[in-house]
Formats: sequence, structure tokens, C-alpha cells
Amino acid sequence: MTTRESTMRTSTYHLVVAPDGRAPEGSAPELAAVRLISLLPPGWRYSPEYPDGTLSLILEPPPGTTEEAAYAVLFRTLADPILRGWSWTNPPED
Repeated sequence: MTTRESTMRTSTYHLVVAPDGRAPEGSAPELAAVRLISLLPPGWRYSPEYPDGTLSLILEPPPGTTEEAAYAVLFRTLADPILRGWSWTNPPED
């Protein structure tokens, strides 16, 4: 891999969010996706899917975003009250 290729690589993150019992019954994962995506900073790319009543997102931050910065965005986004009732089911391990 050349230096140019390594600097152009971008990490992707797989985020799975599921209802945790605090949301109103029948809360749609599509609505959670719209809310979550609206909280992301500009430049993030996303691809949502909705398996079994959950939200599965493949996220790609803008080039140059460090892993630490990307996870800070994800933790901050999921802590927003607009996503009450939805929990991150596959957070990174410490």
C-alpha cells in the first residue's frame, strides 16, 4: 500500500440500535434512523437497514476523522434525548 492509499482510507463503523423498553410501543426503527442521522455532523455517509425491528447503520465519517473522534460523535449522538428508548447494542469494547 502506498502512502497516498493509506491516507485516503476511511474507516466505517457498524452501529446497531434497538428499542430498550423506554420508547413508546411500536416505535419504528425508521424514525430512529432519521433522528440519529439528523444528529450526525455534516459529511458523514450512512446506509441504514432495519432487521427485526432494530436499526443497523453502516457509518462512514469524513476523511481525516480519527477513531477517537468518530466514537465521540457516536456516543454523543446516542445520548441525545431525541433517541430515548433506543440503545446501542454493539458499542466498542474498552
